[in-house]
Amino acid sequence: MIALLLKVWPWLVGMAGLIAGLFMRQQAKTTKAEAAQEVAETKQKTAEREAAAAQSGANSVKERTDVENTIATAPPGSSATKLRDNWSRD
Repeated sequence: MIALLLKVWPWLVGMAGLIAGLFMRQQAKTTKAEAAQEVAETKQKTAEREAAAAQSGANSVKERTDVENTIATAPPGSSATKLRDNWSRD
């Protein structure tokens, strides 16, 4: 019995090492895939924030242009009158 065990022992150790290696490889693949997913999600969130900031900036520029056009087309002195009417001291 011991002689048989001594003959089979290296093969058993080799198989155990091979199985452990396969499990470790799968674990590494899973970890790598999870990390890649996190990076992709972070990049997507950053792109969404940048797009929202760009849209906000474009809206601000449009609003400013609209105000400047409104002021430019108003008769002279109307802006001063409007300020005096709306900003009276109480």
